Amino acid sequence: MSKEFGGETLESMAANQQQQQIQIQVDDSEAPSTYCTLVRVGGSAEEVVLDFAGPLKPTGPKTAVMQVENRIFMNPFAAKRLQMALKQAIDRYEEAYGELELDERKRRVGAAAAAQAPKAEGKLS
Repeated sequence: MSKEFGGETLESMAANQQQQQIQIQVDDSEAPSTYCTLVRVGGSAEEVVLDFAGPLKPTGPKTAVMQVENRIFMNPFAAKRLQMALKQAIDRYEEAYGELELDERKRRVGAAAAAQAPKAEGKLS
């Protein structure tokens, strides 16, 4: 099963980047699924490494463990195509639902302000 983003699959986006169109069938029936809240990115000149993890596990007042659940190795070309696909997906999300605020303090302040704002009453014409 292909993952679609706006009517185009990741596979066809990658193929379009190379000015080629090929039909790819994807069998993800045995692919594991993991919920991720953290991604660590590293690598070298030859590869990009993505470490995916769930929530941090506190081990002390100022320490925590990031339990890596999946590690993906990619060549830089595949990583750049992933970057482009993620940007398109986030742009579509923000267009539909509003900007994603990454600063948790601002999100909390914004949510508190929205909760305290007076509700607009509808007028009949």
